Amino acid sequence: MQSKIAFFENTFEAKASGGLKIFRPIKPIREFRRFIECSDWDERMLKYEKYINLFSGGIIVAAAVFFIPVCISILIR
Repeated sequence: MQSKIAFFENTFEAKASGGLKIFRPIKPIREFRRFIECSDWDERMLKYEKYINLFSGGIIVAAAVFFIPVCISILIR
């Protein structure tokens, strides 16, 4: 039984195939904390307060429309 040995003529391929990839650890909690402390997200949110209130009101109305028939059917039993 014979075995074949392959030699790479291109040294870049040889290094790329056996190299280890090192990733920088991601620390999302620290990045989120830095975003909260250092950015002006609260001032920007105040500009959109009217739209946020309308969106929240729409969610409340949709939930009421969905749950009122369920509550009525439970109370009728």
